[in-house]
Amino acid sequence: MNIEPGFLYFAYLAYIRDSYLWAKMNQPLRTLTHSTLTWKDDLPVNFPGVRLPGGNVQSCTGEFGAICIQEFSTPEYRIRYQVAEFEERFLFQSNGYNTGVDSLILLNGNLQQEFNVYKRVHLFENQWWLVKAPFETITTDPDINKIIQTFTIWFSQQFIDELLPIFPFVHQYIQLEEADTQLPNTPAWADHETLEYVQSILKCSYMDEWRKDYFDSRVRDLLFKFFVRISSVDPFETSYNKSELEKVQQAASIIKEDISKHLLVPELAKKVWMNEYRFKKVFRMVYRAGPYEYLRNERLKKAITLLEQGLFVKEAAAETGWRPADLIFAYREKFGTTPGKKKQ
Repeated sequence: MNIEPGFLYFAYLAYIRDSYLWAKMNQPLRTLTHSTLTWKDDLPVNFPGVRLPGGNVQSCTGEFGAICIQEFSTPEYRIRYQVAEFEERFLFQSNGYNTGVDSLILLNGNLQQEFNVYKRVHLFENQWWLVKAPFETITTDPDINKIIQTFTIWFSQQFIDELLPIFPFVHQYIQLEEADTQLPNTPAWADHETLEYVQSILKCSYMDEWRKDYFDSRVRDLLFKFFVRISSVDPFETSYNKSELEKVQQAASIIKEDISKHLLVPELAKKVWMNEYRFKKVFRMVYRAGPYEYLRNERLKKAITLLEQGLFVKEAAAETGWRPADLIFAYREKFGTTPGKKKQ
């Protein structure tokens, strides 16, 4: 049988493509503390979780412990149910997204997460967060010798666009390029209804197309609850105009120019030609914090970077406008420990 050279070439390209996709599919996360993991497409022995209906399974076991990831993906959203138990410290990293909004509900255990290296959050059992794209990576540092269960849903931009008209605050925040990756009012505690939605997905008894329709409904319900929770203002209220937005963004830039300075609200309002009362109100609506709290967050973010680069507390405090004792207090407030103990 004669085989055309062109056919062999395209067959080779298809093989390379399929090999790449297989390798990518079988590496759902990257470990930063262990060698490359070997994944299997079945549940591990004595799996403590449930089987996600219709989801793909990938699991890995070793001296570190065991981890199992199940996914159900559609163009509109991606559900990921992850169960793990680590016998030693296991730091891992997963990819972020270029568009849409990602969510996580911690069903069991405690963990710390870092977005794009600089943003950190300590998550406790039954808490959840929302983050907006773009962000490159999420680094996770889970507790040891505890079963960790996480339930995440990535919502596509097209999917969330259906709800944004009735949540103008969320809409404005997502569009704001300078806004923090982590959405306001999160982490938050999951109420009974939210956890019931999650369990209804994990224990869905419908098959095939009915299952897809059911998941569509439950995922939309969860997104609606998330948006209601983070909207601390009346969702139908027009909060500020374009001119006011530009002025408070200018004020935020002035604050970040020299974070060692503490400009008072009257000074900032005067610099951007705004009424002081209106300035405070709009600034808080845009950044979910007052000007001083915004300054404090920027100082802490910079100080954390300097501490990670090896500077002592006194040096990092001097660079960022803190008193050393206040920096230690703020650090403990955020991470639950002091810089010295964290370094150890």
